Amino acid sequence: MKPTKIWSLVSYLISAAIFGGVLAKTLTMRGFAVPVSPLNLAITLGGIGLALGLLAIPMARYRASLKNSSKRTKRIGALYAYRVLVFAKSGSIVGSLFLGWHLGVLVIQLSAPAVAGNIVYTVLGIAGSTICAVVAVVVEYLFRIPPDAPPPAEGTPA
Repeated sequence: MKPTKIWSLVSYLISAAIFGGVLAKTLTMRGFAVPVSPLNLAITLGGIGLALGLLAIPMARYRASLKNSSKRTKRIGALYAYRVLVFAKSGSIVGSLFLGWHLGVLVIQLSAPAVAGNIVYTVLGIAGSTICAVVAVVVEYLFRIPPDAPPPAEGTPA
């Protein structure tokens, strides 16, 4: 599986921000309310980030034990690592999409003072989305396979 590129997450964020801003502006021009995410979305996204962080603890301990050669711990199961990696990859994409959505809606809420209700929910959505996306990218970095050791130079024992 290829690692998630930061530029692809940024492109998801920008496209979702444009979509959220255009949709919010269109709805307010037609007399509807600004679409505001409920509080449970921010709590759920923050919870996903927290769950990802907790699932990555065994890998962080394993990588720390590799650096400390005096004590080795048991290897992480391949299926467990793959599941957490897929969860982290999807969490980074979802976090960046929701972050873009909330940023687009926030811009519309701040640009029109008459529409500026429920900014708190949008800011909480931004915080939850940021937590989810950042933790997911860090967890995905933790689960990368380290590069192989360079081959020994000729004439030196292996």
